[in-house]
Amino acid sequence: MALELCFAERIVRTPAAVSYRFSRPPGFAFAAGQYMLLWPEPGGSLVHPLSFSDGPQEDFLEFTKRMTGSAYCQLLERLRPGDVVTAKGPVGSFSAEGSGGRIVCIAGGIGITPIRSILAEMAQRHDRRPVTLIYGNLDENDIAFAAELAGLALPQFRMVHVLQHPGGRLQAHSGLISAEIIRSEVPDVTAAMFLISGPPVMVKAVEGQLAALGISPERIRTDRFLGYS
Repeated sequence: MALELCFAERIVRTPAAVSYRFSRPPGFAFAAGQYMLLWPEPGGSLVHPLSFSDGPQEDFLEFTKRMTGSAYCQLLERLRPGDVVTAKGPVGSFSAEGSGGRIVCIAGGIGITPIRSILAEMAQRHDRRPVTLIYGNLDENDIAFAAELAGLALPQFRMVHVLQHPGGRLQAHSGLISAEIIRSEVPDVTAAMFLISGPPVMVKAVEGQLAALGISPERIRTDRFLGYS
């Protein structure tokens, strides 16, 4: 079913990522980790799947997009408070539900958006499951939601940064997310549930690293971001 969402606010997260907030329609519900199809131009043909980057308990809806200069991104940038967009959903089943033990979230770049939604909901529920977030980015300036994630009220939460170009201001592993980094940061690694979110090439690479660690495919859930148009 199509919905009309009223644009409220634009929030710059990094030099390359922007959040767009909308008023939440009465009675609308979604599960953390889901996404919607969003048409920024009423009656237009350009559409993109965008994950919720806010928790389901918030009184607004938020989607965060990596800006590429595409026609779709240009339409988003033209939005002004009060403008109406068309959306369909929610869609998707990427979730931490059903896992009773340690959860390891692995995010690449803007793949943090559904994971941030999941972690925000866990914090709101006072979830006591141990959670490790391994968050890969290009450099320190590319880390979206850094302060929000660091301030999560989760009693057993750790955030591990992996940067291709570390700047020295932040404690981080250098390079790409690897089996060695995962093994060093996750206790009892074969018993954890893994949530991987990011570009398809990144997700595939991390799946290979987890296979090298002997992680069962049943313990891996993925969300592949298909394109950045």
